[in-house]
Amino acid sequence: MKMSVSQLLAIGEVQTNAKGIAWALVAVGLFSLIYLSGRLTGGVASAVQIIWLRYIGGFIIVLFILGYRKIHWSALSTKQLHVHFFRAAAGGGSGAAAIYAATHMSVVDATAIGLLDGVFTVLLGVFVLREIVSARHWMAAVTCLLGALIVVFGNGITFRLEGSISLPGYVALAGAALVAIESILIKTLARSEDILVVLFYVNFFGMVIFAFPGLWFWQDLAFEHILIFLGLGLIAIVAQACNIRAFRISDVAVIGPVRYSWIIFGGLFGALFFGEKPDVTTYIGSVFILLSGLWLATLVTRHEPVPGR
Repeated sequence: MKMSVSQLLAIGEVQTNAKGIAWALVAVGLFSLIYLSGRLTGGVASAVQIIWLRYIGGFIIVLFILGYRKIHWSALSTKQLHVHFFRAAAGGGSGAAAIYAATHMSVVDATAIGLLDGVFTVLLGVFVLREIVSARHWMAAVTCLLGALIVVFGNGITFRLEGSISLPGYVALAGAALVAIESILIKTLARSEDILVVLFYVNFFGMVIFAFPGLWFWQDLAFEHILIFLGLGLIAIVAQACNIRAFRISDVAVIGPVRYSWIIFGGLFGALFFGEKPDVTTYIGSVFILLSGLWLATLVTRHEPVPGR
């Protein structure tokens, strides 16, 4: 039995979405380690200090790659310098917000507020990138969010923004919005820029943008801690490359909700590093997230033509 052209195209997009989701999952797992770096090191450094050192480490690695591959500087030319700048600012800001929130409030409280990034990402995909999100896309995304909520509410979270957690809570909320903005900018860059070009500018601009706040909020560090935070640059480079690949081949409506999987990674790392034991709600919520990710992979998206193109 022969399949029609539309059926073949649909199968191709399902396979593409599956690859995009796989790349996104790797990125989420790696970034989860970076977000926990402040807590893992006992809060010895400020969030912006960690982010700045991470960008310095990442930029050093990019320079090494350029030298090793003997790539000429002309290959880094771009017509979207402003997009790279704002992407670095949004990405670094969201990372600093996540580290600050996870260090100054409970991880599950910070997670609960950060869940809004998936919602913001899908909405921006609809209104900015003109992605047409079907009812089934929304159902899959909401199911994914439901799984995340099962995990956090199962841990006793009430979304309170009062007293001592007020500032960290609002910082976490701002971080969620910045994640969504960064996702749109990554998608824009992934359409036309080489991965190495994107990595060069995001780490260069991130290093420049966070130099002042990093130094202003600098806390004295032992040499080994400086090396650890510089080493985050390598993790970030790999995570950024995975993220770019994910957004290059799949729509933000598909990739955005996949970010909820960081709750699963958080649970795994919590058990591994902090001796936290997942309860039954964690397992149930994780199943919802995983099944929703599989559902998203099977859905096909369309785009409205953008005026002027």
